[in-house]
Amino acid sequence: MRGPFRLGYGALLGLFLTACSFAVTVDLPEQSFSVAALPNTQRKILYPKKTTFNPPPVSPKSVSVQGTLEANQTLNTTLNFYVRLKDPATDPGCTDLSSYGIQAYACGIGPDDEKAGEARFQWSPSAPLTLQGENLTQGIAQGGFWLGLEVQGLPSGPVNFTLKNPKALVTVGL
Repeated sequence: MRGPFRLGYGALLGLFLTACSFAVTVDLPEQSFSVAALPNTQRKILYPKKTTFNPPPVSPKSVSVQGTLEANQTLNTTLNFYVRLKDPATDPGCTDLSSYGIQAYACGIGPDDEKAGEARFQWSPSAPLTLQGENLTQGIAQGGFWLGLEVQGLPSGPVNFTLKNPKALVTVGL
């Protein structure tokens, strides 16, 4: 048969390979961090000063991370998480919090920040958390990104968080 829709075996193989993908679930180590609500951090995103990550051996098509975020006290708030690829140290819209003993930057929400997920605490010390998005996937593929937490609705004083049973669902294309 001749016509505009005729494909050779090479083209069919190429289409097949680009359409194939598979997902892998990876157990991650628990992560702990502390957040303190300061007057100049309300409605700002706190990003850690350092990010350490090793790129995977293959570039992912998509990534999501799921787990349970546990606090050291009962909370009634929604915590928003953001991912950025640009180092907050180079952003003039970010403030270094080292003088407060916090190794982080406080940044206003801007075009470099992508909301990646939220944890809804409803008078509870724990909440489910799912992180996903283009910045997360691209950051993992590049080997570095900053994960930040928007400070809002937290009590005065530090709150300690632990991400329990984190798992990454990574989709990779062939």
